[in-house]
Amino acid sequence: MKKKINPINEQQFNDYFDKKDGKLPKNYFDFFDDSIKNAKRFAIGPYLWFINNGTRMKTERISENIEQFTPFKKEDWMDSGTEFFMNLFHPQDRAYLMAAFVFSANVRLQFLREGKTDVTFNHYGRMIDRNGEYRWILLQSPIQITHNYEIKASIVFIYDLSHFIIQNMPLLSFMDFTDNEVQYFRHIDQDLRKIDMEKPTITHREKDVLKLMAQGLNSPEIAEKLFLSYHTVENHKRNLRKKTNTKTSAELIAFTMNHSLLVL
Repeated sequence: MKKKINPINEQQFNDYFDKKDGKLPKNYFDFFDDSIKNAKRFAIGPYLWFINNGTRMKTERISENIEQFTPFKKEDWMDSGTEFFMNLFHPQDRAYLMAAFVFSANVRLQFLREGKTDVTFNHYGRMIDRNGEYRWILLQSPIQITHNYEIKASIVFIYDLSHFIIQNMPLLSFMDFTDNEVQYFRHIDQDLRKIDMEKPTITHREKDVLKLMAQGLNSPEIAEKLFLSYHTVENHKRNLRKKTNTKTSAELIAFTMNHSLLVL
């Protein structure tokens, strides 16, 4: 089966999400505590997070470092809505990203109805940085509060990908670990590409090496950080490329990102 994601406008985007009834408990932020605590362990680069109240369509909590990523202050982020968030993205990406957010929300809820919970969604786009320039980011919303198959609240992680050298970034990818498959979605003129997912087994030490590679460190620097020999680091890299069927460090990091080997 082949599908395409059609771009949508802001009114269509708001109409989809602005249907939430009911209230959240005052301590609903506590639901996301573990996700926030664990994020640093698996991040492959700088990141920020915010919590969105889906019943109000407003941002209600943000990470302390949020001013390092965009030109806006904390008070601009707090209680901001979808228009503020979408305007952070490159104008050419907005209509596609809004469509991808709606599409992934529908798919996530469909999976919930089918009893599938082990699914990860990755969104890619160009977001403005604190200098007013656009760079690639990865957006994930790994934990959500749902009721009656409606998303009531979400935590959103945004990872800065400016240190990656990657071309032909997909618009959206999602991993269904229940059925062991990966699906990639691109722009409207590109078809869905579905592949079998054979997620390689990555050791803890290999993950340590991958994280430092993603941060831009070379083999001598990784060896010093991990108290390993240069040759041991090179062996880890060689094994990782073999496991992922990649030839270069850039391809390895791209595979890592697309298959969520490190990112929550």
